[in-house]
Amino acid sequence: MSGGAELSTRPFTYDRSDFRALAMLGRPHVYPWLFRIAWVLFALAFFLILICYLAGSNRTLVFVPVLLGLLVIYLLLHRFGSDVTAQIFERVGRRDGILKEQVLTVADDCFRAESERGKTEVRWSAIPRIHRDDDRLFVYSTRRLAFIIPERAFSTREEFEAFADAAWERWRAHHRL
Repeated sequence: MSGGAELSTRPFTYDRSDFRALAMLGRPHVYPWLFRIAWVLFALAFFLILICYLAGSNRTLVFVPVLLGLLVIYLLLHRFGSDVTAQIFERVGRRDGILKEQVLTVADDCFRAESERGKTEVRWSAIPRIHRDDDRLFVYSTRRLAFIIPERAFSTREEFEAFADAAWERWRAHHRL
Protein backbone atom coordinates (compact mmCIF):
# COMPACT_ATOMS: atom_id res chain seq x y z
CA MET A 1 0.00 0.00 0.00
CA SER A 2 2.36 2.68 -1.24
CA GLY A 3 0.01 5.60 -1.24
CA GLY A 4 -3.70 5.81 -1.49
CA ALA A 5 -6.58 6.25 0.87
CA GLU A 6 -6.10 7.03 4.52
CA LEU A 7 -7.17 4.35 6.97
CA SER A 8 -8.88 5.37 10.22
CA THR A 9 -10.24 3.77 13.34
CA ARG A 10 -13.78 4.15 14.57
CA PRO A 11 -14.05 6.58 17.49
CA PHE A 12 -12.86 4.78 20.65
CA THR A 13 -11.49 5.42 24.12
CA TYR A 14 -8.66 3.71 25.94
CA ASP A 15 -9.39 1.33 28.79
CA ARG A 16 -7.25 -0.27 31.49
CA SER A 17 -6.40 -3.30 29.33
CA ASP A 18 -4.73 -0.99 26.80
CA PHE A 19 -2.58 0.58 29.49
CA ARG A 20 -1.74 -2.84 30.92
CA ALA A 21 -0.55 -3.99 27.49
CA LEU A 22 1.62 -0.87 27.25
CA ALA A 23 3.01 -1.53 30.73
CA MET A 24 3.85 -5.12 29.77
CA LEU A 25 5.76 -3.82 26.74
CA GLY A 26 7.70 -1.49 29.00
CA ARG A 27 9.12 -4.38 31.00
CA PRO A 28 12.81 -5.00 30.38
CA HIS A 29 13.61 -7.84 28.00
CA VAL A 30 15.69 -9.45 30.73
CA TYR A 31 12.67 -9.62 33.01
CA PRO A 32 12.23 -13.42 32.77
CA TRP A 33 15.89 -13.90 33.62
CA LEU A 34 15.64 -11.51 36.57
CA PHE A 35 12.71 -13.55 37.87
CA ARG A 36 14.76 -16.77 37.67
CA ILE A 37 17.77 -15.15 39.33
CA ALA A 38 15.59 -13.86 42.17
CA TRP A 39 14.23 -17.36 42.79
CA VAL A 40 17.77 -18.76 42.89
CA LEU A 41 18.84 -16.05 45.36
CA PHE A 42 15.83 -16.70 47.61
CA ALA A 43 16.49 -20.45 47.54
CA LEU A 44 20.17 -19.90 48.28
CA ALA A 45 19.37 -17.61 51.23
CA PHE A 46 16.89 -20.11 52.70
CA PHE A 47 19.40 -22.92 52.17
CA LEU A 48 22.16 -20.98 53.98
CA ILE A 49 19.82 -20.17 56.86
CA LEU A 50 18.89 -23.86 57.10
CA ILE A 51 22.55 -24.92 57.14
CA CYS A 52 23.34 -22.41 59.89
CA TYR A 53 20.32 -23.59 61.90
CA LEU A 54 21.28 -27.25 61.52
CA ALA A 55 24.83 -26.36 62.58
CA GLY A 56 23.44 -25.07 65.85
CA SER A 57 23.16 -21.33 65.26
CA ASN A 58 19.80 -19.78 66.12
CA ARG A 59 20.97 -16.26 65.27
CA THR A 60 20.21 -16.71 61.57
CA LEU A 61 16.52 -17.36 62.28
CA VAL A 62 15.95 -13.61 62.63
CA PHE A 63 16.50 -13.34 58.88
CA VAL A 64 13.65 -15.74 58.01
CA PRO A 65 10.80 -13.21 58.51
CA VAL A 66 12.77 -10.56 56.60
CA LEU A 67 13.41 -12.98 53.75
CA LEU A 68 9.78 -14.11 53.69
CA GLY A 69 8.64 -10.48 53.65
CA LEU A 70 10.94 -9.70 50.73
CA LEU A 71 9.68 -12.78 48.92
CA VAL A 72 6.04 -11.73 49.38
CA ILE A 73 6.80 -8.18 48.19
CA TYR A 74 8.67 -9.52 45.18
CA LEU A 75 5.84 -11.88 44.24
CA LEU A 76 3.25 -9.12 44.60
CA LEU A 77 5.30 -6.78 42.41
CA HIS A 78 5.83 -9.52 39.86
CA ARG A 79 2.13 -10.36 39.72
CA PHE A 80 0.58 -6.90 40.07
CA GLY A 81 3.36 -4.58 38.87
CA SER A 82 1.95 -4.08 35.38
CA ASP A 83 -1.55 -3.59 36.84
CA VAL A 84 -0.25 -0.86 39.13
CA THR A 85 1.59 0.75 36.22
CA ALA A 86 -1.59 0.57 34.10
CA GLN A 87 -3.57 2.20 36.88
CA ILE A 88 -0.99 5.00 37.06
CA PHE A 89 -1.15 5.46 33.26
CA GLU A 90 -4.94 5.59 33.45
CA ARG A 91 -4.94 8.10 36.30
CA VAL A 92 -2.46 10.36 34.50
CA GLY A 93 -4.51 10.05 31.29
CA ARG A 94 -7.70 10.99 33.12
CA ARG A 95 -5.99 13.92 34.84
CA ASP A 96 -4.50 15.19 31.57
CA GLY A 97 -7.73 14.69 29.62
CA ILE A 98 -6.29 12.03 27.31
CA LEU A 99 -9.09 9.54 27.91
CA LYS A 100 -11.38 11.25 25.40
CA GLU A 101 -12.95 9.54 22.43
CA GLN A 102 -10.52 9.69 19.54
CA VAL A 103 -9.90 8.64 15.96
CA LEU A 104 -6.46 7.55 14.78
CA THR A 105 -5.51 7.74 11.10
CA VAL A 106 -2.72 6.34 8.94
CA ALA A 107 -1.98 8.97 6.29
CA ASP A 108 0.73 8.86 3.63
CA ASP A 109 2.96 11.43 5.34
CA CYS A 110 1.98 11.14 9.01
CA PHE A 111 0.14 9.36 11.77
CA ARG A 112 -2.81 11.43 13.00
CA ALA A 113 -4.74 11.43 16.28
CA GLU A 114 -7.91 13.50 16.56
CA SER A 115 -10.14 14.08 19.59
CA GLU A 116 -12.14 16.91 21.10
CA ARG A 117 -8.85 18.13 22.59
CA GLY A 118 -7.43 18.74 19.13
CA LYS A 119 -5.42 17.11 16.38
CA THR A 120 -1.90 15.71 16.55
CA GLU A 121 0.12 14.73 13.52
CA VAL A 122 3.42 12.89 13.82
CA ARG A 123 5.50 12.46 10.69
CA TRP A 124 6.51 8.87 10.00
CA SER A 125 10.18 9.84 10.12
CA ALA A 126 9.71 11.09 13.71
CA ILE A 127 8.17 7.82 14.94
CA PRO A 128 10.96 5.78 16.56
CA ARG A 129 9.22 2.42 16.43
CA ILE A 130 6.05 0.46 15.90
CA HIS A 131 5.17 -2.68 17.82
CA ARG A 132 2.35 -5.07 17.06
CA ASP A 133 0.74 -7.56 19.41
CA ASP A 134 -2.04 -9.94 18.47
CA ASP A 135 -4.84 -7.46 19.18
CA ARG A 136 -3.08 -4.08 19.46
CA LEU A 137 -0.76 -1.85 17.49
CA PHE A 138 1.57 0.53 19.33
CA VAL A 139 2.82 3.58 17.43
CA TYR A 140 5.49 5.26 19.53
CA SER A 141 5.70 9.05 19.33
CA THR A 142 8.72 9.01 21.70
CA ARG A 143 10.81 6.21 23.19
CA ARG A 144 8.25 5.65 25.97
CA LEU A 145 4.96 7.20 24.80
CA ALA A 146 2.78 5.34 22.35
CA PHE A 147 -0.55 5.60 20.65
CA ILE A 148 -2.37 2.34 21.34
CA ILE A 149 -4.62 1.09 18.59
CA PRO A 150 -6.77 -1.81 19.86
CA GLU A 151 -8.53 -4.21 17.52
CA ARG A 152 -11.85 -3.18 19.08
CA ALA A 153 -11.46 0.21 17.35
CA PHE A 154 -12.39 -1.49 14.08
CA SER A 155 -15.50 -3.23 12.82
CA THR A 156 -13.61 -6.36 11.76
CA ARG A 157 -10.29 -8.08 12.29
CA GLU A 158 -9.49 -7.53 8.60
CA GLU A 159 -9.81 -3.75 9.03
CA PHE A 160 -7.40 -3.91 11.96
CA GLU A 161 -4.95 -5.99 9.90
CA ALA A 162 -5.16 -3.53 6.98
CA PHE A 163 -4.59 -0.56 9.33
CA ALA A 164 -1.60 -2.25 11.03
CA ASP A 165 -0.08 -3.30 7.71
CA ALA A 166 -0.48 0.20 6.27
CA ALA A 167 1.10 1.78 9.35
CA TRP A 168 4.02 -0.66 9.24
CA GLU A 169 4.58 -0.13 5.51
CA ARG A 170 4.52 3.66 5.75
CA TRP A 171 6.77 3.67 8.81
CA ARG A 172 9.22 1.30 7.12
CA ALA A 173 9.29 3.47 3.98
CA HIS A 174 10.60 6.37 6.10
CA HIS A 175 13.08 4.27 8.10
CA ARG A 176 15.09 2.47 5.45
CA LEU A 177 18.74 1.99 6.32
